[in-house]
Amino acid sequence: AKLALPIATRARARFRDAREMLTEYEQRREARIARNREILMRLVGDLPAHKALMEADPRSSPKPKSAKRKAASIPEGEQRRSGRIRNMPAPIYTSFEVDEDLGDAGARAARREARRKASSSSRSGGSVARDKVAPRGSPKPPAPPAKGSIKTLAARVDEVAAKYLGRPISDGTGALKAAVIHELAPIANPRFSKYSGIQEWKNCVCLFANVGDKNGNSYDNVFTHAGGQVSWFAQPTQHEETSVIARILETAHEKHDATQDATAPQGLGSIAGEEEGEEDAGGTTEHPKKKNRAVWPLHFFARMEGCEYVYCGRLRVLEHFPNKTPMKFLFRLLDAPMLRHSDDFLGLVDLADADASLGEHKPKAAAASKKLKLEKETKSTRR
Repeated sequence: AKLALPIATRARARFRDAREMLTEYEQRREARIARNREILMRLVGDLPAHKALMEADPRSSPKPKSAKRKAASIPEGEQRRSGRIRNMPAPIYTSFEVDEDLGDAGARAARREARRKASSSSRSGGSVARDKVAPRGSPKPPAPPAKGSIKTLAARVDEVAAKYLGRPISDGTGALKAAVIHELAPIANPRFSKYSGIQEWKNCVCLFANVGDKNGNSYDNVFTHAGGQVSWFAQPTQHEETSVIARILETAHEKHDATQDATAPQGLGSIAGEEEGEEDAGGTTEHPKKKNRAVWPLHFFARMEGCEYVYCGRLRVLEHFPNKTPMKFLFRLLDAPMLRHSDDFLGLVDLADADASLGEHKPKAAAASKKLKLEKETKSTRR
């Protein structure tokens, strides 16, 4: 009680002195604190532990400072060293070459120019490279394809071409790319990557691309020459030595000239002869179906984003640009004369017409692309 009285008295004195300076809320708070302190003192004020705590002065006994430990000294002969790096020079942790001045961008530019010249020297007249560029090292061999993968299956290209050339492919399930794969596959439920725009089969390669979104905006994949040519971009990590890119580049070789004629759809020759400037459109005679008929190695499927893929026939490389990242390709659509009679194909061309070369096909193409946009908006509204 003797200890509690002075503390409570001092608290009341401080409360009275500061009362005029505090707000109403602060005054109620201080009164509540003082009241609780008085109650606490009545409860524990006579306890021996509390008396000892109140009488002790924490500043009178400072904590002793811990003595700093000295690092243990190990004799030179007993220190553990790596025999592998003992005689190696000290590493230089810099982002520039040893013989390059810090911040000198000229040396980097010179190396890039040297690589560009080495790559362009293997090409003739800016066309497709016939010889391989110097290899980039020894890449690891690809893993064997899994069982049931489309890489182990031969695509049914002839059946799809006869049924869907210039037409959308749909199975009614809403699976857009899977619908195309199931039409091409000789088995049910083949294994494939639905996220890849390059689908490798045992006998061919199929490319998938978007040419317009729901607002009709064009992608980088654009048509020119009234749908006779299309630009396409590979994946950023791919180059000329990538196996699938090598398969695509092979279509530019002269050895495929005979295959181009042999795989032309029936009726293509007569249609091509009627169109001016299409004398060499890819096949001038009709070929009856044969059991072991050759298969063209590169095919194209395009769509407006969110819509079904349209089979746009066979592709052949006209030019490629290996120094761009990602690599850019310019393809020729070998079946363009027949595709121009398809509203679905003309609608895609109108969405991504880069050179306004549709000419007489423009009114029909504009109406088809408008229809595509309306269908897309309708599907979005239903969702």
